[in-house]
Parts: sequence; structure tokens; C-alpha cells
Amino acid sequence: MPASVSAWVTWMGAWFAAFWSPADLPGLRQLVRLYDQVERGEFQRAGELRLQMDTYGVTPKGQQDRRWRAPQAEASQAGPAGAKSRSGRYGHLQSVV
Repeated sequence: MPASVSAWVTWMGAWFAAFWSPADLPGLRQLVRLYDQVERGEFQRAGELRLQMDTYGVTPKGQQDRRWRAPQAEASQAGPAGAKSRSGRYGHLQSVV
């Protein structure tokens, strides 16, 4: 189903996919099959789908349960000219992205 393909592409491109390993792929395939069944109208599978989505961190609840947090965009990418004055022994060092 197109909705299932779209869900797979969306989930695999999302930030939380970085937490999955190749060992998770069989379970994720099952998750997409459940998603497809619910999309086709088999609503008796909706509860199981929700639980599996939580298990893999697809839902906000699942992400919270795993204490996953979406990466935050840095407010400023200022270079050395715009850097704050840092003091201390290691104040001259910068983090590398």
C-alpha cells in the first residue's frame, strides 16, 4: 500500500532511525506489515500496532520511554570572531562537529 511505503520511507529518514541497528530490521518489517493491515481496515490490530510503534520509538511515548531526544539545532554557528570569551585552562579549544 502506498501509505505503508510512505511510512517506511518516513521512519527510515527520521532522526530516531539512528538508534536502530540492522538487527531491528525484521521487527521493523513486521511493524510495517501491521501498519499496512490497519491501513486496510483491520482495526483489531490497532492496539498491537501502537505497542509495536512504541517499542521501536516511532511514537513520542516510545521515544520518551527510551529517553531519546530529537537533536537540537544550534542557535548560532558563530566562528572564532563571534565566539564568546572563554576562560580557563581549555578556553582556547573548540568542539569540532
